[in-house]
Amino acid sequence: MMQTINNSPSMQFGKLKTGRIMLIVFAALLPGISITTWFFGWGLLINLMLASILAYSLEALALNIQKRPVKGSLSDNSALVTAVLFGITVPPGSSWWLILLGITFAILIAKHAYGGLGQNPFNPAMCGYLFLLLSFPLEMTSWQIPIDYINSSPLGWEGFKQNLQAVFPVLSSNIESAQITVDGKTIATPLITSKMVGTSAILEAQQSGLALFARTSETGWELINISYMLGGFALLSLRIISWHIPFSIIATLIITSYWFHSSSTSTIFVVTYLHLFGSATMIGAFFIATDPVSAATTTKGKILYGIVIGLGIYFIREENHHFGPVAIAILFGNFCAPLLDYYCRPQIYGNSKQKRFLWFLRNRS
Repeated sequence: MMQTINNSPSMQFGKLKTGRIMLIVFAALLPGISITTWFFGWGLLINLMLASILAYSLEALALNIQKRPVKGSLSDNSALVTAVLFGITVPPGSSWWLILLGITFAILIAKHAYGGLGQNPFNPAMCGYLFLLLSFPLEMTSWQIPIDYINSSPLGWEGFKQNLQAVFPVLSSNIESAQITVDGKTIATPLITSKMVGTSAILEAQQSGLALFARTSETGWELINISYMLGGFALLSLRIISWHIPFSIIATLIITSYWFHSSSTSTIFVVTYLHLFGSATMIGAFFIATDPVSAATTTKGKILYGIVIGLGIYFIREENHHFGPVAIAILFGNFCAPLLDYYCRPQIYGNSKQKRFLWFLRNRS
């Protein structure tokens, strides 16, 4: 009598757990965060600290309500990455209530309303950002500028105190002093564009003999994007993410900016360069669009998913001039991801094409 051996199927286990992967993603974000802080002061760090505390608190609350283990679930550090990505998108110096509303929507509505980590169809950080952008457009398109920024010392104690008072106005002694802490408000997109009109700020700094990291050289926005790009390359080298999504987004932006603009080489360079390094393209392509939960998972699906996002970023910027094009394009890509995976799923062994191929091999022999 023939005996059969009932072995379990071979399984492949990841070397890294979710919590460690999230910490690696956070570490890859640190160069961009550091350069942002160097150029623009303490505002971003205050955003990140407040958003992280609120995110972990809300995550614990949601887990407690669902009667799920709190300690084990918090150790996956997904709340940390959501808080950091959300904190980066919120303008530095935003009031505490703005951060509270946005991170609450991100954690409780966009994530736990769908069942928690692994179940959310949309990126929670971008959902929180877009919720604030639609609800409070003035606050979300204004930057609080510390007085010390004009004096080229945004990292001084006065700069920290001014940013803290902007986030928590109650810390100001009176209304007039709170108003003095803000030197001015400026819309983010024109600020970026004004620093990069005509040519690369890095190239101008080199030609003028200015140091790249000098605040007077105005190279901050480009260096921030380059830092996020290098952090993304680190994730690629560690195989935390795959190349398909970020490179298809970047390639789509390059091709569309070339196709729809003048044949002048200088014009094409400026437009393409602005699309890649003048806004949130790099952090969106490498850190947000590659979210394994809300992104496409098949190889062909990832490429099409990146193309959809790249086209969305380009046309929203060029045609509608809407704020938050990266967030809107990524959320639309999240919406399309299940459909792309459905039509791009790999063929099952034994389908008609493979059967015909096996029949061909048998008859040939």
